Amino acid sequence: MKRFKSITVDETTFEAVDRLSETLLPGAKLSRAQVVANRVKGSHEEIINKKEDHEETNKRHTKDPQST
Repeated sequence: MKRFKSITVDETTFEAVDRLSETLLPGAKLSRAQVVANRVKGSHEEIINKKEDHEETNKRHTKDPQST
């Protein structure tokens, strides 16, 4: 794992990360780094899932209809 000492974000983003640190996992407070890692991973998975769904839809629409 690479470690970085700092990252620059605007104030609104910083405040959102702080809010998420207390709300993502009820009953626990996540570090800012854990929040960022969680959201990046979740976004990446969402993009991959949408891509797979789109490819599956395209396969269904491009199949030749069976003739009887």
